[in-house]
Amino acid sequence: MTYLPTCSSIGAQGLRRLGCVIAAASALTAMSARASALPAFPGAEGFGAVATGGRGGRVIKVTNLRSSGAGSLQAALDASGPRIIVFDVSGVIEGDVVIRNGDVTIAGQTAPGAGITVRGRLLSRYSNAVNNIIVRFLRVRPVFDGSAGEQFDGAQFSLNSKVILDHVSIAWGVDETLDLYEADDVTVQWSTIESSSTTGHPEGAHNYGLINGPDGHRITLHHNLFAHHKARCPAVANGPADIRNNVAYNVRHGFVHHNRASGQFNIVGNAYIKGPSDQLIPFYFDGSAGAGLKYFLADNYIDDPGKFTGVVNNPWQKPYLHPSFSRLNRPESYRASSQFNFSRDVPGYIPVTTHGAEDAYRLVLAQAGALPRDAVTKGVLRNIERRDGAWGARYVSNLMEGLTPGAAPADADRDGMADAWERAHGLSSSDANDHSRVMPSGYTAIEEYINELAAALISTAEASVAFQGEETD
Repeated sequence: MTYLPTCSSIGAQGLRRLGCVIAAASALTAMSARASALPAFPGAEGFGAVATGGRGGRVIKVTNLRSSGAGSLQAALDASGPRIIVFDVSGVIEGDVVIRNGDVTIAGQTAPGAGITVRGRLLSRYSNAVNNIIVRFLRVRPVFDGSAGEQFDGAQFSLNSKVILDHVSIAWGVDETLDLYEADDVTVQWSTIESSSTTGHPEGAHNYGLINGPDGHRITLHHNLFAHHKARCPAVANGPADIRNNVAYNVRHGFVHHNRASGQFNIVGNAYIKGPSDQLIPFYFDGSAGAGLKYFLADNYIDDPGKFTGVVNNPWQKPYLHPSFSRLNRPESYRASSQFNFSRDVPGYIPVTTHGAEDAYRLVLAQAGALPRDAVTKGVLRNIERRDGAWGARYVSNLMEGLTPGAAPADADRDGMADAWERAHGLSSSDANDHSRVMPSGYTAIEEYINELAAALISTAEASVAFQGEETD
């Protein structure tokens, strides 16, 4: 454990008092710098990796699946101050879940056996005061009645900053499935954005994937699956933005802006797979140009049988420049000749581990989304394997199909860490405060515990879909 210097043994001389204050302040500064240098968790990458969530705060246990009240997820989210939320239960929570206060980590990987599904929306309070959020291993499955006037997103983090979503599965949004409107310093990684609804929006079918704009900045989207959406897979208006190693299946529009575009964009190593619902337009650089607009594109794989199959590095060159392939409403002068180095240009940026197209495709289909996977995600993966499926929400009534709840491990001091794990790591199962001890990794004990649980889930995921691509110059 790290201890601060004390002044108890120093005399009353003013200089020594001042020296003590300086020493204490220096120690606090060093601890703060060490914590801020850590990513949100091992494997967190991109602009949102700076989030600390509930680090250093209290641990709150979710002990039931009720939508509100003591022991519920909503009660834990309604609390204030830094907090790490862990689960003693697994299963389905009925109704919307709202994040009203930031500085929070939702550790869905701690739910024993079946994980956590929200049969409702996951919403943050629409405010730029709700920031610093980590969400891992959570399924979001809202069900709408299809009435006109609903513009509901599946999950929404508008105006928030320092947000990272990891291994989250979201489906069935009526407007966007994931709304990051005007959010800053965001990463969405290893997640699935699935099967938006074609009904319920006053403008008609509005089944979109993800949006960040018009005033959002610093967004990273990597190793995600977009499936069964008309457009916005994703829609990002402003850079700097890092869009890499994502897979889009059965979408009309892949990368788009849909707002005035500005800044720098890396669009690297993504895979766009045509599905049965519509034509495929992987790149749609629409709208008017803003300040400093530049794109770097490389190693993007297109699988559109009958039109083009292979890797595209420069979509402004023939044979790619065709209205049925890409709508590039920008001259090639906006193309950057080399990749943008956000690690150099943006303090604290953690670069994304980038894979080649073949490996990225396999890894995303094997590991992305909340683990263990539910029937919704499994159905989408079967669609990709068979190259079938269709737009529209395919509601699953039994969200526990194929999932088995487990029992929470013994935790005598209720600090969120299993007794056996504490003993194995030199902690005490009778000390409720040692969850905040800083471990050699730099993370607190509770963070190290939940990080190990996440790593165990990921390690069980196995590749299951073959890649059919072939690189083309």
